[in-house]
Amino acid sequence: MLNPHTDRLDYGDKLRAPEGFTLSHGVATTYSLDLETLLCLPLALSFDSTLEGDLQSEKLALLEAISQLKGKVRVFFQQGEIKLPNAFNLLFSLLEPFLVPRMPDSAFSSFHPKIWLLRFINAEKNVRYRLLVLSRNLTFDRSWDLAVALEGEVSGTASSENEGLLALLQELAPYAKDFAPAFTLFKKELPTVTWQKPPGFSGLRTLLGRPGQVPLELTETADTVLVISPFLHVEALDMLMQQGQRRWLFSRAEELERLGEKRLEGWDCYALNSRLVSGEDELTHARAQNLHAKLVLLQRGAYSHWHIGSANATKAALGSTHQSPRNTEFMVRLSSASTMQSAQQLINELVGTETEPTRFFIPYVFGSLLWQAPTTTDQALRRLQHALITADWRMRVTANANNLYTCAIDCPPQLLVFAAQVQVQPLVNGHTKALDPQLVWENCSLTEISAFLIVRVTLSPEVQSTLLIKVRLDVEGGDHREQKITSSVIDSPHKLLAYIQMLLQPGHDRTEWPGSNGGGHESAEAVLSHLLGGPIHEALLQCAARQPQKLQRIDAVLGHLREVENLIPPELDMLWVQYQKLIGKKKP
Repeated sequence: MLNPHTDRLDYGDKLRAPEGFTLSHGVATTYSLDLETLLCLPLALSFDSTLEGDLQSEKLALLEAISQLKGKVRVFFQQGEIKLPNAFNLLFSLLEPFLVPRMPDSAFSSFHPKIWLLRFINAEKNVRYRLLVLSRNLTFDRSWDLAVALEGEVSGTASSENEGLLALLQELAPYAKDFAPAFTLFKKELPTVTWQKPPGFSGLRTLLGRPGQVPLELTETADTVLVISPFLHVEALDMLMQQGQRRWLFSRAEELERLGEKRLEGWDCYALNSRLVSGEDELTHARAQNLHAKLVLLQRGAYSHWHIGSANATKAALGSTHQSPRNTEFMVRLSSASTMQSAQQLINELVGTETEPTRFFIPYVFGSLLWQAPTTTDQALRRLQHALITADWRMRVTANANNLYTCAIDCPPQLLVFAAQVQVQPLVNGHTKALDPQLVWENCSLTEISAFLIVRVTLSPEVQSTLLIKVRLDVEGGDHREQKITSSVIDSPHKLLAYIQMLLQPGHDRTEWPGSNGGGHESAEAVLSHLLGGPIHEALLQCAARQPQKLQRIDAVLGHLREVENLIPPELDMLWVQYQKLIGKKKP
């Protein structure tokens, strides 16, 4: 089941629509996210493709992929947990509508679930669902993670499998009111959606963990408890210890060393092989990684119950014998009576036998790691971070002369007491400023306006942090950044032709599209003459009959280009008048 050589999931592949289907709506949740990672995903969701190479060289495909997801996807994440990108990409601004920040209940809790729920539909209005339950965030982190991919259909028969999933969606819905139609569909259909269980499993339940509610089913004593968790609290392990007589623990070497042999007495402890962590093993391609998977397996007799998802074996996630959990978590519970899903079988796959060890995980020898206690996170820092991410940040953008803009933030009054410890700046080309009743950045171009704000906190030289938060953005006269970004990406007739051919023939090799590399030896007129006489004209006629929505997308892009800078060859402009009639529009 968890053999690293054979049992692997391709993240991009699991976001692709089934053959003959297209994405209707999708919801993702994550604790942290990387904007560059998020920028890659639309290609899988829209084009059944993966992104290879430099983001900067794929802007045409990314522009269209993001545009196709408008109104279809929302990503919920913990405010302040966006990774500061290495470099700004114009297309980051187009991701803003997809992102919905969530605030933790307290300074010492987290919004931590990690799922994708995808709804697909075909021309016959048949519906399919896919649920990905993950232990990883939306980042490029290469750590060893654990995921379950489930395919489902609307059966018409009531099922209890999705109670936890529906509860999570119910909690999310008020924070994305513009996505209400999707949540309405989920609420209507999910009670009768049944999932194809992974081989060997016969039972399935979805479990929501929230403050005061454990995301596990601990209803009966088990013979065996097996825990995989990168982060540990002994209080949570003590609670799980009471569930079984035989106990196995897989974690990071530094976490096991931190707790120590005495406090982990009663557990058989294993750590990820240090050769894998340092990137020396052949599986890793010489790139460092660590353990990030989460699993709690409870077995009684022949019956085993696998809890897979976001929850670490910590007090915040699982609570303890004396405290309730503090986090929001999500787990899926898979049940089996087969020996192939037993704790012993899993141990054989992860550890091997004495004569044939796998060397993925090795018995941990306490004292073998030179461990130093990490710098303790100051509680005052956690409280200040919580105050910063839960404040109502709003950026007002007003137009100046010469097509430049002023960006102003009225600092939330309760934060002004932290002026000496907090500095802020926009993500793009903004000077750093200390907190002040009003923060102003002058002479910004339209493409430099961003809803992402960098917040730097310094309590002492040893206690510092950087947050990237998403603020409310109000642009006077309307937000026209998409038009400007479109004209910045499609900045020549060659690129316009490349874009149109890409949209009409998405399965073709992108390197074959005219202008996809930014130029070409032929003139735009020569390429246009060839294409209009054959490939593009034929593809446009087919779209008019079968996929008129593609004509609407091309029309929207041409409209953006006319508003900002007219790069449309006259021959195409004249031809397009005929196609506008097919989509019910008059010539501009």
